[in-house]
Amino acid sequence: MKVIFDKPELLSAVTTALGAISSRHDNPVLECLKITAEEPDRCRITSYDNEKGFNIDINANVLSSGAALINAQRFYGMVKNMPSDITFECKPNMTASLTSERSTYEIQYQDPKLYPNIADISGRQSFTLLQSQLRDVITQTMFAIAENNDRLQLNGAYFVVDNGYIHVVALDGLRFAERMIHDENIVKTNIEVAVDTEVKFIIPKKSLAEVIKLLDDPDEKITVVKARRHVMFRVKNVTFHTALIDGDYIEYRRFIPKNETTTAIVSTAALRDSLERALFITEYREAGRLKAPVKLNFYDGVLNVSSVSSSNKVSEDIQAVKDGDDLEIGFNCKMLLDTFRVLESDKIKLKLTTPLSAMAMTPVEDGDDSFLYFTFPTRITESF
Repeated sequence: MKVIFDKPELLSAVTTALGAISSRHDNPVLECLKITAEEPDRCRITSYDNEKGFNIDINANVLSSGAALINAQRFYGMVKNMPSDITFECKPNMTASLTSERSTYEIQYQDPKLYPNIADISGRQSFTLLQSQLRDVITQTMFAIAENNDRLQLNGAYFVVDNGYIHVVALDGLRFAERMIHDENIVKTNIEVAVDTEVKFIIPKKSLAEVIKLLDDPDEKITVVKARRHVMFRVKNVTFHTALIDGDYIEYRRFIPKNETTTAIVSTAALRDSLERALFITEYREAGRLKAPVKLNFYDGVLNVSSVSSSNKVSEDIQAVKDGDDLEIGFNCKMLLDTFRVLESDKIKLKLTTPLSAMAMTPVEDGDDSFLYFTFPTRITESF
């Protein structure tokens, strides 16, 4: 095999492909990229880690066809340091060379037959939407995905898609995130099942992190294809596939707070900025350190945000349109702030029931189901 690559295009492809390379494998083959050159002007870069993988097609001048397995990290380092266009050539002695101007690297390669036989993912359901819409529903829920929870389904985001909407949910036991986008241009395609069947699946958090990296053109569409156990994302010259988390998602609606006794409408930015300042003060019980939550105190026209640590304190009043009982409630500041860092609305409605019940965060307008967040509180001690 002998191929001439444009350096920036090759480097971009390899950088993306590294997202499915892991060094924590007993099989060293999975630390490799598979480089395949069959067409006269195209080359494919493949990576796979037994759970997720990339196929990236790039332009190339293929002088002779073939395939090879190259250690991904070493290949990336070599390509990155080359001065310009790169000639990649595999020689009979299992040694490959990378030449650019007067620079030459040599690297051992492996037989491509050793690479796992990745099953062809043929989806029964697929849908298309704008990249900006997919980015929004992921980034605005991903923070609430659990880490290494015994209930495996909570370690991913739950997607439900039909003609006209995409709905994503995440729940880690202490906080909840739900994001809905209504758009008639969100459409299912290539359906091989009943037309009225929703597309449902659970994607692992680490796979979502790779999807976000692909969404670099908000006005362009992306196609998502769901197979039985995998889902595939197609955008431009890149195809990313990942195994899904098996099983049914938790019946989350039973956890949503109801029958609130206190509501308050506040400026999202004002409360977010106040929580950022409180975060500087708050400490949490870790190796015997003092636990210092952030305290929200709702009373006449005011929301007071305060925190006291072993040697510092902060207190700030922000305007609030309150209805119902006065109420004081404490939170882990970082966990509450994670929600406010993804909110884009100018104002938000806070719904509370008791100091020990979750606080819900919803749009101000009744009937708007574009998002719902809630976070469970922490008990406020007397010393606080």
